[in-house]
Order: sequence, then structure tokens, then C-alpha cells
Amino acid sequence: MSNFSVLVVDDDDTIRKLLVEYLDLTHVTVDSARDGVEALHQVALNRYRVIVLDVVMPKMSGVDFLNSLEAMLADASIRSFDEPPVVLVITATPPSDLPRSSLQDRYPQLVRGVFRKPLDLPELGKTVKTHLAR
Repeated sequence: MSNFSVLVVDDDDTIRKLLVEYLDLTHVTVDSARDGVEALHQVALNRYRVIVLDVVMPKMSGVDFLNSLEAMLADASIRSFDEPPVVLVITATPPSDLPRSSLQDRYPQLVRGVFRKPLDLPELGKTVKTHLAR
């Protein structure tokens, strides 16, 4: 396992804590944020290999966070990223309202997977491990 960290971003305390505890069991360093604003602050301070990101959140949605993260990556005045983090989106939004391709096509450098709630934790954990190992 690499020494890179994971950031879990979800406004639902129960889901966020569950994901942190589950990923922590796989010996991964896991931080968390309650919304996109808090997540941007975390990203400015720390480097994450993987970000598990909810879409529907107060203050700043997951989509707004992705837009801001893209802007940060493009801004030469901000401490550079060695490489962009892998974003795994989690959402309860039905595929008809938010198709997987719409996120992956809009953010091809960032979004590497979309997981629907209720989450398949073993599959999410496997995907996180795969991206940490690269």
C-alpha cells in the first residue's frame, strides 16, 4: 500500500464516518470533510491520491468542488500537484438524472468512477486500493 491519503467528502455524518472507518481498516490514511468548502481547504493543505466525493451537499456541491479543483490544478500560482487526485463520486442521484458519463466526460482528468448509494463498500474499497497502488 502506498503512503498516499484518501479524502472522504460527504455531508451525511453516518455515511462519512462509515467510509472513513471502512477505508481505515484497509490501512489507508483517511481524512474527511463535510462539504466542498471544507474539502477545498483540506486539498490546499494536504495531497490526496484519492477523493471520495458526494455530489449533493450544502454550501458547495460535489460538482462545484470539481470545478474549483480544476481551477486549482490550472492555476500556476498555487502549489503544484504532482498529479491530479483520482475522484470517485458517490451519489444517491438516479442514473437517469446524473449519468455516469456526464461526470466522467466533464471531468476526464479527475473523475474515475461513479458509485450509487447504497454503496457497495467492498467494490469502492477495491477501487480506492487500485488507485492508491498506481
